Formats: sequence, structure tokens, C-alpha cells
Amino acid sequence: MELKGKRVTIRPVTETDIPVIHRWWNDPVVMREVRAEKLKPSLEMVRKHWAAWQNPGPRDFHMFIICLGGKPIGEIGYRCTDSDTQTFSLDIKIGETDLWGRGLAAAANRLFIDWLFNGLHARRLTVEPGDWNQRSIRLAQKCGFKEIRREASPANAFFDGGVGVTMQLDRD
Repeated sequence: MELKGKRVTIRPVTETDIPVIHRWWNDPVVMREVRAEKLKPSLEMVRKHWAAWQNPGPRDFHMFIICLGGKPIGEIGYRCTDSDTQTFSLDIKIGETDLWGRGLAAAANRLFIDWLFNGLHARRLTVEPGDWNQRSIRLAQKCGFKEIRREASPANAFFDGGVGVTMQLDRD
């Protein structure tokens, strides 16, 4: 699967992406946006995730790379969240901070949303940005998501905790 949009391309993760993902996941500025600054994965840990992304089961996370001009700039993915496989949770991260604020996440999100609705026949999509992450909330709103609830998430070994905002987009 490769999705080509006017501004970005979305493709499966390859082994050559592992060092780039490792850099993103260890960048405190990038990880502050998802309140996962405690997460400091080794290269080997990222390799283990990559192995899982190669053959994910229906409920596993399906991850892809967002490219600009062939260069990896971020990650996007989904997980099925219901028994009839028509509701998907969506995650996106632009790992190259110098590209933030240029509409690339919105372009990738719209391309991916279209594929989820039309290619995978999703009926509902959800996103769960933290209330501190106004950039992600605005992105979701631009793509048509509506807030449906807020709830506290406790801190753990990787996540600093905070209030999560669940937002939903239903197929017309």
C-alpha cells in the first residue's frame, strides 16, 4: 500500500526507517507533544516494533511513514477498536520539528482518513490527543473530528499522564 497525495506520500515502514523513527522517539520536543518524554527506546526496541508492524493482527497497531519528496518526515497509523472492525483509532506524528506548522500533518491525515473510509470501509474514526496538545486538537478539528469526551489518564513508566480528549469522525 502506498498513498500518494498532492503534498505527501504515505507508505509502509521499511527497515531503513528504523534509525529515523528511533531519532523521533528520542527527541524530547517531539515526545513532549505526546507527553511521552520518559520513553527513551533503544534502537533494538524500535526494531522489535518494526517486526510487529510487518505482519500486524487485526487489533495491532498498523504503522506507516509519511514522506515529503521521498524523505520520511513522520508516522501515521491505526488500530481497530471494535469487534466489527469498522471503528479505528488514528495516530499521527510529524517527527521533523522544522516542518511543523506547514499543513503537512493535515495533508497526511486527510489522505489517510480517505483511505480508511474508502479502502478499509471504516465507519468511525477516533483520535485521542491530550488537552495540552492544542496543535493536535486543531488538526483533528480541521479534519472534521468532534470532541466527545475528556478523561484523565494516569502517569506510567512512559507517559506523564494528563487529560485525554477523545474526538470522533463518522463516515457520512
